[in-house]
Amino acid sequence: MIYPEVESRHLEFKATLPAFTQLIKTCVAFANGVGGKIIIGVENKSREIVGINENIRHAVYEEFPNSLYDSTDPNLIAEIYERNYGSNNVIVIEIPNILKKPAYVKSEGVPKGVYLRAGSSTRRANEEYIEELKRDNKRTTFDEELIHAEIDILSKELIKKTYPTYTTAALFAEKVLGQKTVDKKKYLPTVAGTLWFCEEPDTYMNSAHIRCSRFQGTNGRDIIQTEEVGGNLSKQIENSFSLIKSWLRKDFSLKGTKLTGKMIIPAEALREAIVNAVIHRKYSIPGAIKIALYEDRLEIFNPGNFPGLVDINNLGDGTTYLRNPIIAKVARKMEHMEQLGTGISLIRSSCRKAGLQMPDFIEGSDSVKVVFKFIPDITSFDTDEENLLRLFVKRDSISINEVVELFRISRNTATRRLNKMVATNILKRIGKGPAVRYLLSK
Repeated sequence: MIYPEVESRHLEFKATLPAFTQLIKTCVAFANGVGGKIIIGVENKSREIVGINENIRHAVYEEFPNSLYDSTDPNLIAEIYERNYGSNNVIVIEIPNILKKPAYVKSEGVPKGVYLRAGSSTRRANEEYIEELKRDNKRTTFDEELIHAEIDILSKELIKKTYPTYTTAALFAEKVLGQKTVDKKKYLPTVAGTLWFCEEPDTYMNSAHIRCSRFQGTNGRDIIQTEEVGGNLSKQIENSFSLIKSWLRKDFSLKGTKLTGKMIIPAEALREAIVNAVIHRKYSIPGAIKIALYEDRLEIFNPGNFPGLVDINNLGDGTTYLRNPIIAKVARKMEHMEQLGTGISLIRSSCRKAGLQMPDFIEGSDSVKVVFKFIPDITSFDTDEENLLRLFVKRDSISINEVVELFRISRNTATRRLNKMVATNILKRIGKGPAVRYLLSK
């Protein structure tokens, strides 16, 4: 039996009971996040439920709670229980998040003993992450932190355009534009105010821009073109969206005996993915948002993992957690985003409607990557021709082996379908033997 979820920032699998020191580090990492569960009795790669024995049960229930409590500061308390899957039981060690952060391993101290979850791994925290935990204690967010620059770096024209009926005092009170210094002598711009209303925020915040690159092939070695998209967040969204649209070649579908074109990636999915990246990225991490166009896919790389309760296992179910609430507030005012918690659902539904395979969402060590694959969903079209033509989205030619692999059909079936399209002058065949490839007829 296979466990229904995958490992993530909130979920860890152990086939058997590891050393307590390893478990304690993972518990500390969960406590420093939004909590999590360690499932003992599940293989981490295959997710196969292998169950537990009496020795594991005794150690976890009788010995581990005291070891965890004595080894951590603040002292962590786990909720431990079992779940039954057919003939096997698994043990769940559940750790809640804590109010006083950072949690750490006593024997290692701070900062060495502070751990975090990076994707599905437990790692030692860096200084930036520890600072973020301290902000959590104060109930502040990075986007309301102050930029040490004059308030005049914010464009009055941009502010008035967005908030025509608001007074400056009201926007200061809501922490949108800036806050007073500790000595109350003057206002300084906030991170959110600088990103939205400064013409060149990259001057004051390292890498507050989007890097767009086109690559030849699929491995990212040969760069065709790279452009840095700067300006305030509105310009970054609009200009990167327009640039990527201009780079994307046209998709093809069969209409009678003619090919008609449309965008490879639905415009609403592309735009929503860019908006999500800009609004939800971790701006405390130096480094640009990166959009990379390859022959077979488009990738949007975003600094910062999924925020809060948002998890790889609950994407698209409406779960919402705002890392940058002020940035999101202005985005709604500017109509860059609509209802919270609907972005990923919109991306998926528009790809499904367009007949594309669902995009992949990949959480890295402290990043999220969205991958749009230029491969058709073979359940979405009525004819073999339509599905095969979709393979030419970013390919000049295809081979029989590629058709076999992508559509999971036999070599004979692939050959028959391709030859039928050659016979009707939709495709042409070049080469001989294993080197045979198929191209669109001009």
